[in-house]
Amino acid sequence: MRFYGHPRRRRRHSPGQALVEFALVIPIFLLVVISIIEFAILFTSYLSVTYASRDAAQMAAAYGNTAGADCAVLERISQDIGTPANPAQIASVAIYWVNTADSSGGSVVGATTTYTYDGGPPHQCTKPDGTKPYLPFSPAAPSIVGYVESARCNVNLGLNCPATANKAHNTVDTIAVTIKYQYKWVTPFPGLILSGGGNGPMISQTSQMRLEPIR
Repeated sequence: MRFYGHPRRRRRHSPGQALVEFALVIPIFLLVVISIIEFAILFTSYLSVTYASRDAAQMAAAYGNTAGADCAVLERISQDIGTPANPAQIASVAIYWVNTADSSGGSVVGATTTYTYDGGPPHQCTKPDGTKPYLPFSPAAPSIVGYVESARCNVNLGLNCPATANKAHNTVDTIAVTIKYQYKWVTPFPGLILSGGGNGPMISQTSQMRLEPIR
């Protein structure tokens, strides 16, 4: 013969048990949902920065040593990095002459021009086609010559490219564009768990291309 507890007694304890189980499960469930959201936005931002870097390098190679090439490159980067990414989170854009003798793809010493997103009033610059967009970028070190447009050696000039203070041109240049993008957490929870507050990882992407202008 089996004895069963009073059915009313079992029902009286059920709501309390369900509440305890819910309290244990809901934090894990929220953590999983938030992690999926953050990863999706982070990955999308990574893809956006990667695409912008490749597009910018292609444009820089297409314009070659044409005056205003950097202005066009910065404008294209601002256009390429869109929602859910935010162009205001671009930390810096570096345009440099690749040292082909360096297997790591580093730059020729002194041949780097770096721009920062200053967040202030946009600065006007002139593109090769004569248009003058306003962009919130400024040279990180205006006093440094860097990799100026007129010093870039492209296939139209061949081996007749002039020597610069950095290095003699003995071949067509390879130009690179590096974008550093400061990802910021969308939800506050990662900032509470991880160091850095609201800042997530720094995304850095570099693309290189041989200078082959179409003009």
